[in-house]
Amino acid sequence: MTDTALTLSFDATTSGGRQELRRSIRRLSEFSRTVEIALQHFNKRYGVHLVLTQRSLTRAFLEWVRRFEAERGLADRDRRDFSHFAAGILLSSLVRNRPVAAGEPVAKPSGLARPDEVLVDFWAEGVFYFEFCITVLDKVLAEQDLEGIHLSPEALQLRSWASFRENVASDPDLAIPFLDLFLCGDPNWSFPKAARFRTALQGQMLDWDKRLPKSSPDR
Repeated sequence: MTDTALTLSFDATTSGGRQELRRSIRRLSEFSRTVEIALQHFNKRYGVHLVLTQRSLTRAFLEWVRRFEAERGLADRDRRDFSHFAAGILLSSLVRNRPVAAGEPVAKPSGLARPDEVLVDFWAEGVFYFEFCITVLDKVLAEQDLEGIHLSPEALQLRSWASFRENVASDPDLAIPFLDLFLCGDPNWSFPKAARFRTALQGQMLDWDKRLPKSSPDR
């Protein structure tokens, strides 16, 4: 990942010296552990006190895995774009189930705030969900030897986050195209939760169709 703003740091599960987060994250125990570690880092980094509700986290996890498995057949068409999509449905599941909430307020030093700190003041829970998803995504892409993520200017703009928060309050699935927007992607606002309508995957499907053998016309 080339951008340093809005990032977390946590240890990924390793197997034989190679990271396997893309598989371990699909186990509830590992997912919960990773979220807990990430939240500790987030609270320390920004001087906030967010608390985790395990029941809501489990609900978000189960919803994400169900939706991931339903679309998984398209993964080989474009692994990088499908990984972005998987991160988007994770973000929408977290936004919908709200496993993180603000605890006791923490006193902060006065002074000029960085852009990411302004976003945390505006919506700490949403920023945590986003940071968690892009951190997991970046690690998963690295495991597949794919290019890391890049944040767009909108990812640090308060007005973009105000729109993000307002829209996902009524439709959490819009978190998917907002993630694409924040990662220099091509958002699909009309059919966000269907991977087959994503621009990159549609292009791969057309290429796939061209490679299929053509049957001879009946004579």
